[in-house]
Amino acid sequence: MEEQSQHLEDIKIIKKIMEESSRFLSLSGLSGVSAGISAIAGAIAAKLIIPDSVITGEGYSESFQASPEGAGIIKLLVIDAVIVLILALSSAFFFSWRKAKNEGKSIWTPVTRRMFINLVIPLAAGGLFVILTLGTIPGNVSASATLIFYGLALVNGSKFTLGEIYWLGVFEMIIGLICLLLPCYTLLLWAFGFGVLHIIYGLFMYIKYKG
Repeated sequence: MEEQSQHLEDIKIIKKIMEESSRFLSLSGLSGVSAGISAIAGAIAAKLIIPDSVITGEGYSESFQASPEGAGIIKLLVIDAVIVLILALSSAFFFSWRKAKNEGKSIWTPVTRRMFINLVIPLAAGGLFVILTLGTIPGNVSASATLIFYGLALVNGSKFTLGEIYWLGVFEMIIGLICLLLPCYTLLLWAFGFGVLHIIYGLFMYIKYKG
């Protein structure tokens, strides 16, 4: 019996070592919470910047981007998005770095690099799509694209980190598709996808993995 228990313990240790060598496990739940708060703040700012008619597509026209009003709105929107992105990425890196440091691990490993590459490819494609079409398509389509491409990035990178990331990505894509069906609720859905879902996910991860 004692020998069998020792074998089971050895198997658990081997499994843990293999998991740590193939997955990035230092992702902090606090990074999700901070990203969600940043997104909600960004959505509030966007609500003050963008006319409702543009968001829903009612005020959309092919000449919108070239108009002085449209150019000004797009400029402010891009600034808002960049600030949210910087805050979200900075907080994600900081909290994950702190968690890895507390665990005596390095945050930048071959696994981290593979995860980063798998995340960046869909994100870059989505970012280029939004930038190249911004002001020429209804705002709800752009918002939907950010959610869908972000969800694809999470699903793509989930195989290199915690499994819960996969389901977060699936929910992000679902919210993105709903944006296309309910354009009147675009900002609310965007804030829910990037904000509320991240906060719920972050709190769940923080409690489950204690960090």
